[in-house]
Amino acid sequence: MGLFVELVLIRWLGAQVRPLAHVKNLVLIGCFLGLGLGFALAKRRRSTYPLAVILLSATLLLGTFLGLPDGIGFTGPAGPELNLGVKVASSATEVVDFFLTIGAVFAMVVLTTVPLGQIAGEYMEGLRSLHAYTVNVAGALAGILIFFILGAFSLPPWIWAAIALGILLLYLGPPWWLRLASTAVAVVACVAMARADTGTDGRTLWSPYNKIEIHRMEEVRTPDGESHDPGWVLRVQNLYYQRLLDLTPEKEEVSQYGIARWREAFYAYNFPYTLDKPAHVLVVGAGAGNDVAAALRAGVEKITAVEIDPLIIDFGRSLHPEQPYSDPRVTLIEDDARAFLRKSTDHFDMIVFGLLDAQTSLFSTLSGNIRLDNFVYTVEAFEQALARLKPQGILVVAFYAEQPWIATRLEAMIRQAAGHAPLSTLLFYDQGVLLVAGPGTPSPSERPDLSVGVPPEALGAAPGPLATDDWPFLYLADRQIPPTVVQASVGMLLVTVVLVLLLFPGKIRFDRHFFFLGAGFLLVETRTIAQLGLLFGTTWRVSAITIGSILILILLANLVVARWGSIPRPILYLGLASSLVANWIVPASAALGGGSIAIASMAAFFLLPLFFAGLIFATSVRATESLSTVLASNLVGAVLGGLLENTSMLVGIPALSLVALVVYAASLRK
Repeated sequence: MGLFVELVLIRWLGAQVRPLAHVKNLVLIGCFLGLGLGFALAKRRRSTYPLAVILLSATLLLGTFLGLPDGIGFTGPAGPELNLGVKVASSATEVVDFFLTIGAVFAMVVLTTVPLGQIAGEYMEGLRSLHAYTVNVAGALAGILIFFILGAFSLPPWIWAAIALGILLLYLGPPWWLRLASTAVAVVACVAMARADTGTDGRTLWSPYNKIEIHRMEEVRTPDGESHDPGWVLRVQNLYYQRLLDLTPEKEEVSQYGIARWREAFYAYNFPYTLDKPAHVLVVGAGAGNDVAAALRAGVEKITAVEIDPLIIDFGRSLHPEQPYSDPRVTLIEDDARAFLRKSTDHFDMIVFGLLDAQTSLFSTLSGNIRLDNFVYTVEAFEQALARLKPQGILVVAFYAEQPWIATRLEAMIRQAAGHAPLSTLLFYDQGVLLVAGPGTPSPSERPDLSVGVPPEALGAAPGPLATDDWPFLYLADRQIPPTVVQASVGMLLVTVVLVLLLFPGKIRFDRHFFFLGAGFLLVETRTIAQLGLLFGTTWRVSAITIGSILILILLANLVVARWGSIPRPILYLGLASSLVANWIVPASAALGGGSIAIASMAAFFLLPLFFAGLIFATSVRATESLSTVLASNLVGAVLGGLLENTSMLVGIPALSLVALVVYAASLRK
């Protein structure tokens, strides 16, 4: 239940509370802290579990309220990392509101998970520590399984919440009035969440990745008195995502009366086919089908369309005015764009990068903090795309670039991948930029209407460091931790101190060994999930299977220690240190061209430090008498690990192995 409630909170609060987009892992860290404090309270006579349902319901209601149209409509006081015109906190009042909001959400998440940690710790008392810990990890694995099933059916969060609250109510004892009050609050929370989904003028559905709202555009009446339906609008995470437009030439007259910037959109989607007449086109980030419809209008014989979100695909099939996905020339594939580029053996006359993400901020606020576009917009990704072109193929990348340095960075990345400067043209919706590269790219003499490259002086910004698989932070202007993240991290630490002082007015002592084991494990786990996402694709299934695999690895480590006894710690620490250094030295890209066996071997290679860490933890747990106490230290240590994970924005993802190495060194004891 601890893990499942954590997933419920991440999914609902991440989609509803816009300021969380700029505070990485806040809900995750809050859950770890709450569970850890709960384990620390396990030996107290007074149980907090009677408050479990009320606290969870209150936190879900807080997220519902903050997500209302008149709720918090801005992100944090972001600086150069912001993209696509999202409203930021600018005035002093808005900045204060931002920090009060994230502080309140963090505090409520912590308080919500305290009772779950406490009751789990109470059940563990009197049991053999390693056995109890093994059962606890198996329970976490069951939580991931529930998540996998609910995600497969694209069920909305209020159903997730109803399941969690229903199970928590089963364990609620007397008095009767508390059970009645808890049930009433739980019903109110679920109804409010459902109402928030259905209270708009369109439909709201939840895919495994996104909260998606679909609205019909306002009917258009032309001067001849006829009414026309211009199409649909998709919103993702409460922000504009895409219009499903009929961009056939005969609709131009209608658009003049009802669709702003129709000519610009028509030009943008059709532009690639003024460069060449390709026979086979790959569209990655196909969305609901606008790019595919443009290829069909141009007479392309064969189109492969790749889109990661199954519900967006369904909207394209059922609602797009031009019905591009119904055309027999189109092959539709549900997959991560980078994973498809790695696995595909086809070669294409043209590859079109559609708008692969809402591109609204430094972080995507998708379920589970999956950052979909990180490994799509890197130098290596463009190299893979160029390698999939035919001898005279063309790569076309469309991107919204409100910040000029993002446009210049993309130009520099494609130039490095292709070995020459791409053509470029500014296009639709004010900040749109389109880049063209590849062996079939027209020369300036052939297309004098296009400029070569995007001169930094023309756009007023230098590109800064290029986004790579090691440092895949396209929206960061430099290798730095944004001030918003630093300030929010300090705030989370202050909330942590206040809660510890309130819950433990007397002296509290955490075990240093288990504290740093928790911090180090979360660092390595985060790095491993990111790098396995690069190997297999950043889909929700891959993420769920990866977390499940890590839990199975922990169970295996427990089994080894239970079966053969404790292993000398110096040997385990030597194995852990060696594997961490090796993970830092050997890049994930070393396996990307080597086939299935190479990919599987690299995955095992990245998982190896977690196995050594699991053996160290199991060996230490086997020797302890009070599991709840050490788990408290371990989970609170994970808070430090979650905050240290932000250093990846400075040093890159592989270098987290070295940060973890330092943390694990702090856990050493005789």
